[in-house]
Amino acid sequence: MTAAAMLIKEIETLPEESVAEVLDFTIFLKRRKNLEKPVTRISIENAYGIFKGINTHFEREEEDRI
Repeated sequence: MTAAAMLIKEIETLPEESVAEVLDFTIFLKRRKNLEKPVTRISIENAYGIFKGINTHFEREEEDRI
């Protein structure tokens, strides 16, 4: 028996409210799979200028230094 056939057999034994939840979950999984994008990493060198307008230069107090 295939996994899909086993799943359908189990779903048929559920109450109607649970069947609706299973349907919602399968729709969620399908959408999530379509929305996944590869994670792109950015290096420090490439990040320069990303937050324009934010003053990133600051002076540290002597007591803050390790």
